[in-house]
Amino acid sequence: MILVIGHKNPDSDSICSALATTALLKARGFKAKPIRQGKVNRETEYILKTAGVAQPELCTNISGKKVWLVDHTDLAQAADDIGEAEILGIVDHHRLGDVMTINPLEVWIWPVGCTCTILFNLFKIEKVQITQQLAILMMSAILSDTVAFSSPTCTLKDKDAVQELAKIASVENLDEFTKSILIAKTDIKGLSATELVEKDLKAYTHNGHYLMIGQVELASLDQVSNLIKDIEDDLEIRCKKNNSPFSAIMLTDIMTARTRLIYKGKWADNLNKYRKNGMLMMENTLSRKKQCWPWIQSELLKSV
Repeated sequence: MILVIGHKNPDSDSICSALATTALLKARGFKAKPIRQGKVNRETEYILKTAGVAQPELCTNISGKKVWLVDHTDLAQAADDIGEAEILGIVDHHRLGDVMTINPLEVWIWPVGCTCTILFNLFKIEKVQITQQLAILMMSAILSDTVAFSSPTCTLKDKDAVQELAKIASVENLDEFTKSILIAKTDIKGLSATELVEKDLKAYTHNGHYLMIGQVELASLDQVSNLIKDIEDDLEIRCKKNNSPFSAIMLTDIMTARTRLIYKGKWADNLNKYRKNGMLMMENTLSRKKQCWPWIQSELLKSV
């Protein structure tokens, strides 16, 4: 049995790509099962409900198992016992992280906006039929990860994939479908500061240090105006608990492409020069992968 697993604090791409990869492996004749490392968020719940697909089983123990990794290659985002599993394959759209393997493996890493875009093309290459359910899952993940094609990570391959998947999914009004995904993405009603921080929190290693960068995508920054102090306190606690010199949350208004960066840790002073009126605002910033994290890395290099 092959277990297909995405990153910690799974987003829609992590869950949908695990489901799609499982289907692809089964079409090849393998026994495979999708699993997840954490709680499914509201957007992903909506996507799964729309597609009529059950959540992958929660499983954080993969020691001694054969696995495929989707949507990540960083050890800090992988299962804690990843070193005791046998990695057979990887499908990802991020930078190549620090995952190491003993045996040769199959790897597909493309510079596109979503892992499901790669999988859509793999289905085509291998002439495997895409069901309506899989089409809904994959197109939803692509629309989510590219923020309806507005993210700088978006490519023509992502757009082409959605157009073809929409036909398979029998989606007649793509604009309305896209709107429903964005509404689900920005639904944070009732979430605490801690839940917001953990909503899409990713860990990285930087010059031997453990860092955490999260992102909350919003319809308006006003949605979290009364939670800023609590978010700052949460980040401070995480830095102390994990002996981390830096942790941050991107509060991203997807309508205006403006991001307010909340950050804490002993390296935080490196960014204070960019604050205006007591806050650090990043204009035209939607992507953690391509915009925010590379910039943070370049600034934090000055701390070492």
